[in-house]
Amino acid sequence: MSKQDVSSRQQTFSLWQLTSLITSTLIGVGVLTLPRSTSSVLFEAGWMSPVFGSVVAIISIWMIAKLSQRFPGMTFIEYSPIVWGKKNYPKIGKWLSMPWILGYLVFLYSTTAIVARIFGEVVVTSVLLDTPLEVIIISMFLLAFILCLHDVEVVARVNELLFPMILFPILFIALASFQKAEWNNILPLFRVPAKSLLQGSYEAIYSFSGYEIMLIFFAYAHENKSKVKAGFYGIGIAMIVYTLIVVAGIVVFGYEELQRVAWPTLELVKTTQVPGLILERLESAFLAVWVTAVFTTVANAYYAAMYGIRQLFNKGIVFQRVISAILFIPLYYIALWPQNIVDIFRVSSFVGILSLFLNLGIPTLYLIVILIKDFASKQKERNADG
Repeated sequence: MSKQDVSSRQQTFSLWQLTSLITSTLIGVGVLTLPRSTSSVLFEAGWMSPVFGSVVAIISIWMIAKLSQRFPGMTFIEYSPIVWGKKNYPKIGKWLSMPWILGYLVFLYSTTAIVARIFGEVVVTSVLLDTPLEVIIISMFLLAFILCLHDVEVVARVNELLFPMILFPILFIALASFQKAEWNNILPLFRVPAKSLLQGSYEAIYSFSGYEIMLIFFAYAHENKSKVKAGFYGIGIAMIVYTLIVVAGIVVFGYEELQRVAWPTLELVKTTQVPGLILERLESAFLAVWVTAVFTTVANAYYAAMYGIRQLFNKGIVFQRVISAILFIPLYYIALWPQNIVDIFRVSSFVGILSLFLNLGIPTLYLIVILIKDFASKQKERNADG
């Protein structure tokens, strides 16, 4: 382990910082698209989608936290060889864990590109109409690269600072939009069949993806027990925000009208008026907040990927800076790969499937392997005593 890694282990994240990391990462591009995607399946009951979708996220973050509690002070990259290997044969653990580590890092890397592309599409179609898409994407990647120049403690402090700036304005906008609510649009409340409810919950899974970065950042928790609390708080706050936004979209527009707009939350903001006309164009203020939310999503995922690569090669902060600059280039081309908005939504749906496999499959598999190894070791002890 390098000297940089030893010093970084002395930097600890508080419960508030861990919660900020999780929530800031989850609240991102899903804010703009969730009302349309959920109501397309569940109709007027689309608000149930983030509620039931959060259950999957809570189960997954609980397993990730339990894994981290089993290996305090270690990231997913560090404890994977221990899970898969034996003390006498450490190389076996490295080789068996490599597919899971690489899959995790590639997922974080590619997700960063897709989120940045959706961000760019919203900006060039809504605000900066004459600005090339490439400029918007490069600007976001540059901000993520700047964060990668620093060590882990800076990531926690940035998220801690930006978290209230993201959460409270979005909550205010969601609540203010109820001024024009037609509550009949949300009735009847419970006519959704179980099959549609499961499908609708899947639509919310992509919006809840992002907490897998805690496979890296849970290693820096100040208290081992605070990891589960931070996971529940982070997912719970994101669930409340997403549910309010979906409810607001349905009661204002109705589920039929939501299917006709690409960015329903942005249209919702345009119809909202602040009392006293303090802000006549509320969408400008909303987009400023939303840019901050997307930055934390992109930057946190990119940092986690670069930090994971740094640990994979057992290097220090200088290596992280160099590799983050080099991988900036292919990331740009991955972001531009979808040809149009339809391709983007198709790719994001596929990413949602991958996130479901990653966030549920990997922690479950690791915990099963650990339980089997624990059972085998207890059997050996009994045989030795017997």
